[in-house]
Amino acid sequence: MKKQLFILILAVIAGLGSVYGQTCTTGPLTPAAGAPYTYKVQIANPPYNGATGSYTWYVTTNVDLLNAAGVVPSPGDIVATGAYNTSTVGEDQIVITWTAQAVVNGMTNPYYLVVKFAGNNGVCDAMNMKVWEIKPINKFLLAIFPMGGAGGNGTYCAANVTSATVTPGTSPTVNYQYGINSVYARIMASNYTGDWTPSFKVDGLDAVQVLTTVTWSTDSLFTSPHTTTLVGNIATSTDKATAAFDGSAKIWVKADIDNKSFETLADLPITIGVDGVINVGATTLNDVISDTDCNPEVAFGKTINETIKARPTVTPDPATGPFITKNP
Repeated sequence: MKKQLFILILAVIAGLGSVYGQTCTTGPLTPAAGAPYTYKVQIANPPYNGATGSYTWYVTTNVDLLNAAGVVPSPGDIVATGAYNTSTVGEDQIVITWTAQAVVNGMTNPYYLVVKFAGNNGVCDAMNMKVWEIKPINKFLLAIFPMGGAGGNGTYCAANVTSATVTPGTSPTVNYQYGINSVYARIMASNYTGDWTPSFKVDGLDAVQVLTTVTWSTDSLFTSPHTTTLVGNIATSTDKATAAFDGSAKIWVKADIDNKSFETLADLPITIGVDGVINVGATTLNDVISDTDCNPEVAFGKTINETIKARPTVTPDPATGPFITKNP
């Protein structure tokens, strides 16, 4: 008697299609880490009944699909929702979320998702099985925006003068200190669920200015700021942030710039860049270029431009005479 199992793959993630071989197109066969994917079969050839037959679903890394030693546990590289690696009546689908560890392992060896179906044809019991090759991909994506709301929208006034001290003498001088400007940005991490390490880069400062601190927070009011290690103009977080696949777990970053004696007499353009990595053991996964290009983004490739606006230029009326000389 001819018996055949027809396989139909369905994805529950709206908007995610699978074009096999396109390594930046996510779908059930090329899943991104942190999103649930549904794998489903249909049973043909009556009188086999998909509702009364038994299904066994499991993931293995062994090319010998019936070798139990290669079966991947859940939770682990995968998190399975539904009956996993156990024969269950009527279980014609399973939902699997692939982890960052699965992305790393899949770079060298694919995973195999196996489904076995056993049913009765009215005369005897019969079993058939099929398998998919699964290659999880890294699609961790960062985006950066002006902060919005409290803190600024990308344009900032120059800070107030915080001190002005005269050194008297035959040629007196005055030392002006121009306060601290804080600039802000909002970061969105998407296409991944889990922990990641953010870094930030601030470009465009005058040689006199000093980037003193960079902090980030999960809220725009910075009620619980996270610290960074600052080397030059690059700040690397000492803590991990947590991403949500849909981008809803945002973070905010604040960079404090001590203007020292820099007067800001012209608009000063500032660039803030963000970088992010996922650490899986000794392996590092970088954020990718875009939704359609899953090559690693260059360091701090996601940037925004912000501006510290010029402060007023004050000059003496010639009839009054010159000001005290300003220290450099």
